[in-house]
Amino acid sequence: MPIYRYNAIDANSHRAVQGKIEALDHRQAKELIRNQGHIPTEVLEHREEITVESLLKTIPIIGNMNQPTQRDLLVFTEQLATLLDSGVPLIDGLNLIENQTTNESLQKTIHKVRTDIMTGDTFSNAIARHPHVFSKLYINLMRAGESSGQLSEISNRLAFLIDNQIVLKNRINGALMMPAITSVIITLVTGGVVIFLVPQFEPIFKQAGSELPFITQVLVFVSHFLCGFWWAIFLALGGFIMWLNVYRLSPAGKPVIDQWSLTLPVFGNLVLKSSTSGFIQTLATLQGAGVALTDSLMIAADTVDNEILLTHLKHARDKILEGSTLFKPLEETNAFPPMVVKMISIGEETGNLDYMLGKAAKVLDREVTEAVNALTEMIQPAITVVIGVVLTFILIGLYLPIFQLSQNVK
Repeated sequence: MPIYRYNAIDANSHRAVQGKIEALDHRQAKELIRNQGHIPTEVLEHREEITVESLLKTIPIIGNMNQPTQRDLLVFTEQLATLLDSGVPLIDGLNLIENQTTNESLQKTIHKVRTDIMTGDTFSNAIARHPHVFSKLYINLMRAGESSGQLSEISNRLAFLIDNQIVLKNRINGALMMPAITSVIITLVTGGVVIFLVPQFEPIFKQAGSELPFITQVLVFVSHFLCGFWWAIFLALGGFIMWLNVYRLSPAGKPVIDQWSLTLPVFGNLVLKSSTSGFIQTLATLQGAGVALTDSLMIAADTVDNEILLTHLKHARDKILEGSTLFKPLEETNAFPPMVVKMISIGEETGNLDYMLGKAAKVLDREVTEAVNALTEMIQPAITVVIGVVLTFILIGLYLPIFQLSQNVK
């Protein structure tokens, strides 16, 4: 989501404050600033510059090094919920969790949060100062829990929600892990055969005397190219990955990539259902916590990392502010599963929107599981076919000249 830089005046102390905030649009940014108890005087969209540090953060492992994971956040939230349910004061509970946390970054964050609370700040405001650890959803749910006096219940809801997100992510990653590993192995084995084995056959090819078959010529050319320009291939591949990361994060490139991901066969359906499932589950949690629908929609949209779906949700929010129901603008987009839209309609008609959203999330989770299984069943035969084609091409290219040579000898 866009980041907005703002200048404001604190409503209580009348001091000038400034900061950054994530929001769907300019209007939502002002609303969020007012919700923090500030009067916005200037709100401008902030574009992050692409630096070496930002590029490093996009690289797997390096970018997430020592940063708290979702699993760390889940453990923290579960421990907090357990301690609050047991009647332990918030500051004491944070102190206990801080001493038991193994992640150094999260431990420092908890210490800062506890220090801020001891100086008189609220828990939600304290964690809001650490957006790299606590999402907007997390912060707003905790703020709702503080306002209603149900912080322990909200902590339990958050733990359940984070756990569901982890399970969904692991399910998708697990389905894609085996094809990815198999593809890497195929590439390495094929490259090894072409680089090391094909040159051993070249003296035999020269004895054939006649022109080599086209397949063999291609195989020899690829072998020479890989042996002579392997470094150029690595440079080109690294440059392409770097460019793709920059383009994927750019304002012009992200909508294109997101639109393309939704139109992919099988993958597109999985992307849509997994994104919708997380959004619906989050929206159900927010509605169950008593957060207003327009606010819930803005907060839940933070879980959707697809610009196309975000645009539709922004449109739905604008329609709700004009007096519309939620299901109508979602139905008009034709981007969300019809079953989900219908269940939202029933929930709004009966006044049980949070219950129907929860039911819809369960149905979507089941459909995501089925889509993952279907994807796995499709990928495995496809990989087998690719292996067969590659091996057949190499074997024909290597042995066809030998067969021709034996025929000439006869």
